[in-house]
Amino acid sequence: MVRSVRAVVITGPPGAGKSEVAASLHDSLGESGVDAALVECDDVERSHPPIGRDRSVEHLRMLAASYAEFGCAILLVTATLADDEHRRAVMAATGAAETTLIALEADPRTLRDRILAREPAGWQGLPELLNASQRLAKSMKGLPGVDLVLSTEGEQPATVAARIEEEIIRAAP
Repeated sequence: MVRSVRAVVITGPPGAGKSEVAASLHDSLGESGVDAALVECDDVERSHPPIGRDRSVEHLRMLAASYAEFGCAILLVTATLADDEHRRAVMAATGAAETTLIALEADPRTLRDRILAREPAGWQGLPELLNASQRLAKSMKGLPGVDLVLSTEGEQPATVAARIEEEIIRAAP
């Protein structure tokens, strides 16, 4: 059964807490009896050689359509949206009747500390990830179409997820 899907896209620079907040939100929605699915674009993009933005957006489109066909009411998507073109492509790929874009942010030092805590110390991509996180933390502040900006600074993922859930429920028709 295909039903109308609502997409909640969670973005932010690396280290902002997208994955943990989305997982907590997914669990909370499930515990409340809401049919929800979670797609993490970073995982969809994980390949060597890299599949590129267009291909990863196509993968999201296929997954979103499959979850809609399965009957999911809410599609949670995490994506590190680099620019407005990427934002528009991801939002369109969800195929959702309604979309909410949430931007997570944290202090640059916190982003760095979180990345260093989760990534292997000898990983050769670590310097570039750290640089990208700092660069994106600045550039994402100007991303258009953001419905809600939340700081994850000093917050537990479940607390941030609860704030997003309030926004979803409040904004629901």
